[in-house]
Amino acid sequence: MKNKNNGLFKNSIFLGTLAGSACIAVASIFIEKFMSKNGIKSIIAANNLMPAEDSSCFYESNEAIAGIEFYRKTPCKEIFTFNKHSKTLYADFYEAEQESDIYAISCHGFTGMPSQNSIYTMHFHEMGYNVLLPHLRAHGRSEHDYCTMGWLERLDVIDWISYIIDKNPNAKIILHGASMGAATVMMATGEDLPENVVCCIEDCGYTTLWEQYSVQIREVFKLPPELILNIINPVVKIKFGFNLKDVSPINMVMKSKTPTLFIHGDKDDVVPFWMNYPLYKKASCEKERLVVPGATHAASGYLFPEIYWDAITNFIRKYI
Repeated sequence: MKNKNNGLFKNSIFLGTLAGSACIAVASIFIEKFMSKNGIKSIIAANNLMPAEDSSCFYESNEAIAGIEFYRKTPCKEIFTFNKHSKTLYADFYEAEQESDIYAISCHGFTGMPSQNSIYTMHFHEMGYNVLLPHLRAHGRSEHDYCTMGWLERLDVIDWISYIIDKNPNAKIILHGASMGAATVMMATGEDLPENVVCCIEDCGYTTLWEQYSVQIREVFKLPPELILNIINPVVKIKFGFNLKDVSPINMVMKSKTPTLFIHGDKDDVVPFWMNYPLYKKASCEKERLVVPGATHAASGYLFPEIYWDAITNFIRKYI
C-alpha cells in the first residue's frame, strides 16, 4: 500500500508540474505575441487589427489625407530624455510656428506610431501649440522590449512632462491620447502631477486592462477570459512586477485632479463604447463627455472632425 501511495504522490507531482509548465507556456506565448516588441511588429505586419470597412477612414478620409500631407510637409525634431532606469525615451517634437508656452503631449495607440497621430498633431499645431509625441514602450524607436498597455508608459509621460517644464517653467501642458494612448494619459492623471498640466483629453480608452483583455479573448479568440487571464497574470507579475488588475484607468481617474474630456464613438467594439460612461462617472476631476454617433474605434476625429475639434477646443479654452 505504501508503494502505491508513493506512486500516486509522484504522479500527482508530475501532473502538477506538467500543468504548471503548460500554464507558463501559455502565458509566455501571450506575452511574446501581444506585449513584446517583436510580437507587436508581427501584428502590424499582418495588418489585421480591424475589419477593412472600419479602418479605411484612417487613410481614405479627407481628414486622414490632410494629416498625411501635414506629416510629409512639416519638419519635426527627434528628441530624447531618460527615465529613472536610465532607459532612453524618444519622441517627435513639432515646435509651434510662433513662440508658445502651450504644449500638447499626444500618445498613440497599440501598434501605433507618432506619425499615425498626424491628424491630432496637425490640429494642435494649427492651434499654435507645441506638440510632443512619445514613442510608447515597444513601439517605434522605444528602447523598451515590452509594452504594458499604458501602465508603465504613464510614468514615461510624467518624465516627458518634467522634460518640458525643465525647458519652460511657464509651460501649460495638455495631455491627449487615443485607445492605449488614452489609457496612458488617464493613468498619468492619477499621479501627483504639477500644476503645469492643465487638462486631459482621452479618446476611446478602456476601463481596466482585465476587462479589455477579457473582451478581446472572448470575442476574437472565443476562449474563456477568466481562465486565460488567471493563467497569464502570475507570469506577468513575475516578469513585469505588477498585476494585470493594477492596470486600471478607472481607478486612476478616481484620484485625478486634472480636468478631463472623455470621448468615445458609439459604434466602437474594439474598446467597447460601454466603457466610456463608467470612466466619466467615476472620475473625481472636472469633466466633460463627448459621444460621437456612428464612430468606430479611434475614428471619431477622422469621421467627424468638426464635432471632435469643436468639443476639444471649447474644453481646452476653459483651462488655458
